[in-house]
Amino acid sequence: MNRKLFTYAINFTILVFGLQMTMLGPLIEKMSESFHLSVAQMGSFFSVSAAGFTVAIIFGGIISDRIGKKRVVVWSGLGFASSLLFFSISPYFSLSIVMFFLVGGFGGVIESTLSAIVADVNPGNERRAVTFTHVFFGVGAIIGPTFSGWLIDSNYSWNTAYFVATILAFAAVIWVTRYEYPKVETDESFDVSAFKNILGNKSFILLCTAIALYVGVETTAWGWTPKHLTDLNYDQTFAGFMVGLLWFGITIGRFISAWLAERFSNKILVSGLCLVAITGLVAQVFSVFNSIAPVTLFLMGLGFSGIWPLVVSQAGTMFSSKYTGTAFGLAVAAGGIGGMTIPYVFGFIAEHVQMGVLFGILSMPLILIILISFYLEKSEKLEKSAA
Repeated sequence: MNRKLFTYAINFTILVFGLQMTMLGPLIEKMSESFHLSVAQMGSFFSVSAAGFTVAIIFGGIISDRIGKKRVVVWSGLGFASSLLFFSISPYFSLSIVMFFLVGGFGGVIESTLSAIVADVNPGNERRAVTFTHVFFGVGAIIGPTFSGWLIDSNYSWNTAYFVATILAFAAVIWVTRYEYPKVETDESFDVSAFKNILGNKSFILLCTAIALYVGVETTAWGWTPKHLTDLNYDQTFAGFMVGLLWFGITIGRFISAWLAERFSNKILVSGLCLVAITGLVAQVFSVFNSIAPVTLFLMGLGFSGIWPLVVSQAGTMFSSKYTGTAFGLAVAAGGIGGMTIPYVFGFIAEHVQMGVLFGILSMPLILIILISFYLEKSEKLEKSAA
């Protein structure tokens, strides 16, 4: 097996997943015209994609342990690409919703499984390899909205963007399934007691709440940014580029956060990042800052960047090694629930307030995350002193 080429194939596949996930924002208005629905109703696409992703995270790992990672990647990859194809040509809203649910689900399985495989095929260099892979997700997330915004301004239909994504997805699946995969070493039974022990932990429930709030806020922010900017009379190309800039801030910020994590506590870092994100969100409320939208959106991305990895990482410190896999899976699933509900709710709020005000309201969940981070650190210190 050519480990280097296999890693490149994985990175390209993750890039395609990030690209298709973020191209929705600039396309949402054209899609609402195509399906004759309100923009708020179109927010259901964010919800069903997150729902599919959540289901995949919970069950994907269990299935891969039993049938092998390569089979999972092959079948989920074909399902992902095929769902994108049917979505791109579907004339019906109901069929499109089902296909987008499958896109989120199959894509979630691919992303989580391939991320795990990267560590397997890069022994001794796991952290750098996995970090580099998620940088490719960020690259895809930058390209997606920029590309789709340009297509709309060039008078292409929204279907064209997803048809291009379909071609890239099939190419990625063919490439990434050509290699030998790590063999399944264990076939452990499903441990129901792990769920009872974990879900009975108050601190863990609060951690999941923080993750759900963060993913919901982040998804709403990048999902509705194009609508916010077009309401300010910017064109779709610029709006798409701004979503890409937001994701560029997230990508760069994760490198910075990883470096700062060695020097500051989670409480300090999470609080600081939330405050930076709040600054970017609140700036959208005031028209005086409209002329510096690139700065405020990049600032928003920097603030969002480290919140996810810093909060999720705490799941691994709350329990013994016996339960960390289950705890991590449940924590990520909580994020999926947040991404499924908050953008949909805020889509209806957006029908009654200006989009700029919507961004200001999004700062409120981040304040709750700050409070939760203080509680979690205090709780951790009490547990250590009692030990």
